[in-house]
Amino acid sequence: MRKLTAIAICTALLFLAGLNFSRAQDLSVSKSDSCLIDATLAFNNFQENKAVELCRKAIEFNPENDAAYYLLAKISIAEQDYLNAEKMLKAASDIDSSNYYYLATLGAIYVQNKDLPSAVRLHESLIKKFPTKEDSYISLMEIYYPRGQVDKVMELADKLEKAIGPNQQSTMIKYRVYCSRRQTDKAMRVLMEADSLTPNHVYESSIGDLYNSQGKDSLALLYYSKALALEPDYLPALYGKMQTLLMIKNFRLFLSYLKIFMGMPHASLEMKKSLLQDATKNPLFYDPLKEQMADCILEMTKVNPSDSAAAITGAIYLSKFGNFEKAGKVLDDILKYYPEDPYVRGNMTSFLYSTQNWERLEGFADTSMRLFPSQAIEFFQFKGFAEFNLGKYDQAIQTFLSQEKAVKKLKDTTLLLQIYSLVGDMYHEKNDDKTAFRYYDKALKIDPENAPVLNNYAWYIATARTDALPSKKDLKRALAMAQTAVKKTSGEYHNLDTYAWILFLDGNAEEAKKIMQQAVAYGGNEDSGILTRYSDILTSLEEYDLAVMYYGKALLKAAESGNQAEVDKISARLERVKALQEDASEKALEKK
Repeated sequence: MRKLTAIAICTALLFLAGLNFSRAQDLSVSKSDSCLIDATLAFNNFQENKAVELCRKAIEFNPENDAAYYLLAKISIAEQDYLNAEKMLKAASDIDSSNYYYLATLGAIYVQNKDLPSAVRLHESLIKKFPTKEDSYISLMEIYYPRGQVDKVMELADKLEKAIGPNQQSTMIKYRVYCSRRQTDKAMRVLMEADSLTPNHVYESSIGDLYNSQGKDSLALLYYSKALALEPDYLPALYGKMQTLLMIKNFRLFLSYLKIFMGMPHASLEMKKSLLQDATKNPLFYDPLKEQMADCILEMTKVNPSDSAAAITGAIYLSKFGNFEKAGKVLDDILKYYPEDPYVRGNMTSFLYSTQNWERLEGFADTSMRLFPSQAIEFFQFKGFAEFNLGKYDQAIQTFLSQEKAVKKLKDTTLLLQIYSLVGDMYHEKNDDKTAFRYYDKALKIDPENAPVLNNYAWYIATARTDALPSKKDLKRALAMAQTAVKKTSGEYHNLDTYAWILFLDGNAEEAKKIMQQAVAYGGNEDSGILTRYSDILTSLEEYDLAVMYYGKALLKAAESGNQAEVDKISARLERVKALQEDASEKALEKK
C-alpha cells in the first residue's frame, strides 16, 4: 500500500511538473509573440535598432520564432546587409520549410550575393513544391535571360503555361526572346494569339510597337488606341502613340496627347524630357505651335509643383520657345519651395542673365553669394556682369577682383584670364586706359595669344587718342596684336574689322580694304560702325560710288538701333562723300 501510494505521489508530482513546464513554455511563446508585434511596429515606424533588439528578445523567449528571423532579414535587406539577410532567412526557412515567402526571398538574396547555383537550385525546388506560383518561374527567367540562356527561358515559359494556363508573364517573355532573335513574325504571332484569347493592353501596346518598328503607322496607331481603350493611363501605349504621331507629323493631335501625358504624375520626368527633345528637333513643329507647347510644359510643372527638376526643365524649354515671362514665373514658383537651394538659385541666376534682367540679377546674385559663401565663385561673375551692364563700373571691378585670390587658389587660369580681361574693359569704359592696359598685360601673361584680349587691346591702343593718330610704335604693337587675333579666329568679323582699321591708320588703305571686305562678308554688314569704317576706307581710295552705298547701309542700321548720334554722324559723312562724288563727276566731264 505504501509502495502504491509512493508511486501515486511520484506520478502526481511528475504531472504537476509537466503542467508547470507547459505553462512556462506557453508563457515564453506568448512573450516572444508580444516582442515580435512590438518589433513589427518599430520597423514600420523606421526604428530599425529598436526592432532588432525586440526581435532578439523574441528569439530568446522562443528560439523557434521563424517570423522574428524573417523580420531580422527584412531589416538587413533595408540596410543592404545581404549576407546577414541570407543568414536570417536560412534560419527562418529551417524552422518552417513550408513557407514559400521565406524561401522565395532567400532565392532573391542568393542572386544579390551572386550565389547563382544556390538560387537556381532553390527556385527549381520551389517550382516542384509550388507549381502554380509564378514568382519562382520569373525569378529563374531573370537569371537565365541576361546570360543568354534563352532556351531555358522558353522551357520555363512553357512550364508556367502548363501549370496555370495562358498568362501574361509567359507571353511577354516569349515576345522578348523572339524580338531579341529578330524573329518578328513569331513575336507578333505570340502576342496576337494571346490577345485573341484575353484582350490585354500590354499585348496591344507591344503589337503597336512591332508595327511601329515596321513603319506601319496606321496599324501601330490602331493597336495603341485599343490598348488605351482598355487602360487609358497605360504609359507605354500613350508614349508609343505620341512617338508615331510625331513621326507622321500630326503635330496638333500629338499635342493633345502630350498635354495629358505631361499632367500624369506617374509618368517619369525622363520620359517627358525625351518627348520634348524629340518634338523640338523639328522647328516646323514648334515654331507655329509655341503657345500650345507652352501649355503642355506648364502641365508638367503643375502636376508636382515642388519638383525642382521638372520646373527647371520646363523653364529651359519655355525659354527655348521664347516664353520668357512664363519661364520666369515657373522659376519664381519653385523658388518659393526652395529659396535657399543652390541648384534652384543657380538656374534662376542663369535665366536672369540670359534674359538680360540686369537690375534683378545684380541683387539676386549678391544674395546668393551671401547665402553660399563657399560657392561665391559660382555667382560673382553674374553679379559683376549685371553691374557692368548697368554702367556701375567701380562696383563691377570690385566684384570681379573680390574673387581673384580664390580663383588663383583653384588655379583656374581660364577664369582668372576672364577676370583680368573684363576688368581691363571696364577701366577702358572709365577712360583709364593706363590701368586697363595693365590688366590686359596680366591676361596676356596667362595666354599670350588670347584673341579677345588681343583684339580689344589693339583697338584701344589704336583709337585711344581722338585728337591725333597713335605713334608709329603704338601702331606697330597694335597691328601685331590684331594680326595674331585674326590668325587665331579665322572669319571673326570683329577681329577682321580691328585689323583692317589699324592697317588703314598705318597708311595701308588697299590692304585695309581687302580685310574689311572680309569683315563685311562674315557678318559685319549688320554693324553700322563696321560699315561706316569700310566707307571711310573706300572714301580715302576715292571709290566714292561704293562709299555712298555703304554709308547708306550704315545709316539704315544706325536708324534701326535708334542711335540718333550715330545717325547724325553717318549722315554728315554721307553728305561729304556725295559732294566729293559730284566733284569727281564734274572733273571727269571736264576732261572729256
